[in-house]
Amino acid sequence: MMKRFSALFLAMVMMFTLAACSGGPGGNTPAAGKFTPGTYEGAAEGFHGTVKVAVTLSVDKIEKVEILEQSETEGIGAAALAGDKLPQSVVDSQSVAIDGVAGATVTSTAFIAAVTAALEKAGVDVATLTPVVGGADETAGDQTLECDVVIVGAGGAGLTAAITAAQAGKSVIILEKMSMAGGNSVRSTGGMNAAKTPEQDANEFNESASVEKTLEAAAAYPDLADLAAAVQQQYDDYKANPIGYFDSVELFMLDTLIGGKDINDNDLVKALADGSAPAIEWLKTVGADLTSVGSFGGASVKRIHRPLNAEGKVVSVGSYLVPILEQAAVDNQVQIIYDAPVTEILTDASGTAVGVKAEGYTVNAKAVVIASGGFGANLDMVAELNPNLKGFVTTNAPGITGDGIKMAEAVGAATVDMNQIQIHPTVEQKTSALITEGLRGDGAILVNAEGLRFTDEVGTRDAVSAAELTQTGGYAWLIVDQAMVDASSVIAGYIKAGYTVQGDTYETLAAVMEVPVDALVSTMETWNASVAAKKDDAFGRTSFANPLDTAPFYAIKIAPGVHHTMGGLKIDTSAQVLKADGTAIPGLFAAGEVTGGIHGANRLGGNAVADFIVFGRISGQSAADYVK
Repeated sequence: MMKRFSALFLAMVMMFTLAACSGGPGGNTPAAGKFTPGTYEGAAEGFHGTVKVAVTLSVDKIEKVEILEQSETEGIGAAALAGDKLPQSVVDSQSVAIDGVAGATVTSTAFIAAVTAALEKAGVDVATLTPVVGGADETAGDQTLECDVVIVGAGGAGLTAAITAAQAGKSVIILEKMSMAGGNSVRSTGGMNAAKTPEQDANEFNESASVEKTLEAAAAYPDLADLAAAVQQQYDDYKANPIGYFDSVELFMLDTLIGGKDINDNDLVKALADGSAPAIEWLKTVGADLTSVGSFGGASVKRIHRPLNAEGKVVSVGSYLVPILEQAAVDNQVQIIYDAPVTEILTDASGTAVGVKAEGYTVNAKAVVIASGGFGANLDMVAELNPNLKGFVTTNAPGITGDGIKMAEAVGAATVDMNQIQIHPTVEQKTSALITEGLRGDGAILVNAEGLRFTDEVGTRDAVSAAELTQTGGYAWLIVDQAMVDASSVIAGYIKAGYTVQGDTYETLAAVMEVPVDALVSTMETWNASVAAKKDDAFGRTSFANPLDTAPFYAIKIAPGVHHTMGGLKIDTSAQVLKADGTAIPGLFAAGEVTGGIHGANRLGGNAVADFIVFGRISGQSAADYVK
């Protein structure tokens, strides 16, 4: 069955279709009227452009629906339109009163509107089309399945764990709550942090000031003295013999621990950093290349690895990676079952995890991996744990509601850092769309309602968000220029989606932003001078790319939104889920945002993808080893 939407989505569908919602007798013939045979085209605007369809009619039946054109977000809207799920639903129901794909509401609504437009061209009154009742019996009993490893969730961590376990020779089943893979992973716009990679060595090292700034910041954390001393020695050695690009596992750890306010689990952070470069190499084996290396907030050096398209432009990492991982899972004989929310972890009398129960399925397994994501879409749970975040929008996928945490707690799992919830500073508020942090790393700046910079734009997310919330109206504008647009397909997508305002000069940009013209002009000229001098006297920014001096200029109005939940299930370095007393729950593993302890009080951009690949691999291998 398709994942049903809320009443809100159904109301949107009704706006486009006026379809009757009352049931009718079974059969394949519409309840009223006959059609004029032929093929008719219809179109409607989706999230990123036009969705165009062709509907083929016989005298008394909708015979076929084809998607002719679409430019929706890869891994989200494009995934919803992939295959024949939506088209077949129209054919099966003989109406447009169908269920959409949760997580792709705008795209689903556009598809229905396009089909409606095609039918209306054929002279069909869609209000007369009574949905056919019938098909599969949803009241049938559960299917019982058997496998070595069952995985809850088909996001980045779950898919990676599945591939790893399958490559170790184990039979694997993934149960995914939603109608498509991806979870929050597919929405990741930045990249993946990794230290000491060949990709980094292709860059010239110009980050001395950033490394020195980090070493100074480490002094605030006495527990990090030995780690900082190790980094200082590595840096001194590099300066004496500057070959390649400077980074190290220890500097990755230091950045992550400082970013997390040193409440992270050091052992988990070490596992993350140690596994990052091997994970980049592993991704290549499944067909994913993250070749572009750039700067991100909280990182001392260029460490975030990003994919490029055929034109050499940076693309969003999540929508690039998830389809590749999904195909690799299928190629490795992993069975993925969608629309199957897991409701319970099954244990035997000894407390060992022996499978899961889901809607429609019972899966008996020798090991269980929880990879169901955090709880950033459960805004009631967010507000309960951190009342200061009540009323914030969320960038999270709709299925990220904390199910895995609750199920694991029910079998004795401990949690850690549950009140540590990150807000991201650059979220488009009307759509809750995440505006990638990579833009600031590549040279974008933030200005307030007065047209002034107010912070180091590449500081940690918590610091930038806090500064933003103190500005007039609690929002800011993110500014880029045409040179940045030319280098990034991501910005082109933002422009196409209507997030930007544009000006051919600083003066005209200020006018459409409705900020003081003189102030913005001065801000831009001062910033460009700072880039030339590689010195920011105002806020101490140490990351400089190119000046913002290529017209036209673009700005996006943004404000903070709930983005990542750092807290979750307590795990060890083998990804085993732990009880409150520190002992492991036999047979139970976890990876990705469902876990806690890795990121501390604040996650650095680029560490989520590193987390789900590194710990996805660890959990998959640990589960496979356990089955032995």
